Amino acid sequence: MNQIVASIEQEHSVVVNDGSGVLIQSMSKDYAYILTAKHCLQTDKDDPNSPLLNEHKVVSSDSETIEVLDIVLHETKDIAILIVPPIDSIELILSDVALTNNDKVRLCGYPADRRQEKFGYVSHIFNYSDTVNGEIILSPNGALAFDNIVGFSGGGLFSLSKPIGLCAIETKMNGNTEREFHGNISAISVKEFINLINESNQKYKNLPLAKILPLHLSSFEHLIDFSFNIIKSWENDKKLLYLISILKKIAKDKIKVNLYPHEILKDFEQYIRVHSRPNQEVHDRELWISLLEVITLSLLIDQPTIINKSFLETIFKSRRLVFIGVNETWQQHISDIFEAELKDLNNGGIIVAKTLISQRQVQFENDRLNRLINNRHNSRTPSNPDNIVNVRSNIEKISSIVDLTALHAECIENKENIFESLTDAKDHPHKLDELKRALAKEYGAYLTVVEAGDDK
Repeated sequence: MNQIVASIEQEHSVVVNDGSGVLIQSMSKDYAYILTAKHCLQTDKDDPNSPLLNEHKVVSSDSETIEVLDIVLHETKDIAILIVPPIDSIELILSDVALTNNDKVRLCGYPADRRQEKFGYVSHIFNYSDTVNGEIILSPNGALAFDNIVGFSGGGLFSLSKPIGLCAIETKMNGNTEREFHGNISAISVKEFINLINESNQKYKNLPLAKILPLHLSSFEHLIDFSFNIIKSWENDKKLLYLISILKKIAKDKIKVNLYPHEILKDFEQYIRVHSRPNQEVHDRELWISLLEVITLSLLIDQPTIINKSFLETIFKSRRLVFIGVNETWQQHISDIFEAELKDLNNGGIIVAKTLISQRQVQFENDRLNRLINNRHNSRTPSNPDNIVNVRSNIEKISSIVDLTALHAECIENKENIFESLTDAKDHPHKLDELKRALAKEYGAYLTVVEAGDDK
């Protein structure tokens, strides 16, 4: 099992009374949510009309008690949301992709047969079987006993495909377990929890309930510390850290106060979503870190007088970020780039590509892209005629593809000799403008857009 992924799943799984639950961040700094099954909160788990328990025992994966501030219940479905104090470490993607045949998911929680152990966390693989009356039916990937599943109610079902996301909450064993036990379970999609929040008239502290989205979509403030993660390869790393701090300060002073990720997603999703990629990938934190970096570099290069959504739109039309959340190169996903419409990208536009691995090649210019596309499409012709039209149009439109990780390596890691005299913190602020101009020059060599027909 991938230990990083397992850690994410386990850290977000909690004990809820005799069941389980999943901790997620709301779009509020004041509180988080725990998704669970409603019967985990009731005095009689078999009676949907039974009253709630007077007190609720909620415990995190590291055995810390979590206070319940309020509860949101669905009137008819076996789902509930606990409002709990905010927790900074929450970073979980919700998957809105419907499960289909042969999909596998990981059930995570705290079954009764493990409650006496120090942590008691367990996960099992299940296979998607069917969806009946809104309930997702899943079968175990291996043999499980009755006691292996009791206590999982309210536990999360996480997709195994990348990016990992919470796709459903387990609510009960499927079928009549007194007559026969086959290990099947029923679950309810996270969409129902999102709808519960969106449609609820309930308020918390006299305000409507905050929507369910990852915390980093509420503000770039939650992304700045993770941006410009440049490998410390200079002789004098203090100078490198100073340079990086300047880039982060630009992001903090100029971007954080003017632009908000959830508003950008709402207004510009057509520019952010990548052809054939999973829908939930637009929520990926690495995507938004990358976009923050592209906007910061654009501020240095373009020197706009006003930073607003109009300026952001010009960036999308000239420097289009394409994020593909896999441990592969963008070249391996060239069809995702060229078979898309790339709506409103200017002639001569640049694609800024970002995947989860680094590569040395910074830039593929138009002639190399032509050869790459021709080689790929000689072996695989797009089945959709519209995609063929898009490929031809994009070959003429895109001037180059720039790999964002390799770009940072070229423009900062490899340029200590250029920035050395400009990055002594003792000279601040006398050389600050000169440092910004030098950064703009280095990055501008790859990110300056010259529209077709203009003189270069």
